[in-house]
Amino acid sequence: MFTKIIVAFLSIFLVACNDKDNADQQDCSETACTLNFVTITVSVKDASGEAIALDSYEVIDTETGKNIAEEFKGEEYKYLKEQGFYPILSDANRVQYQNSTATLTFKGVIDNEEVINETYEVGADCCHVSLITGNTEIVLE
Repeated sequence: MFTKIIVAFLSIFLVACNDKDNADQQDCSETACTLNFVTITVSVKDASGEAIALDSYEVIDTETGKNIAEEFKGEEYKYLKEQGFYPILSDANRVQYQNSTATLTFKGVIDNEEVINETYEVGADCCHVSLITGNTEIVLE
């Protein structure tokens, strides 16, 4: 009887002492995801609601210093910018941010002057990126 209690206690102890890093990492190998492609965007408008075209913008990963806005190319992103929408993160970056969070800084420039400097907390699960905190509707005066 005493042996069974000790074995039970040791079993519970071993399970409880499992490496927490492994517990935080979700196994995505058998996850079923939707076919939606998620892009987190920021809307930039003036006080009257008109879209503002920035001369340039950056999305800096504060941990790495990398400008991930350089990855947003193509006709779909050109159309978004014309409408005053600027992508800050997409499912193309999902693996990089999977099962973690990151801080991104969105910087917008007009006439060589920085007019926007906003911070965003983002993350990703096995399927899609997500916005945790941050202002996605910027109004410039």
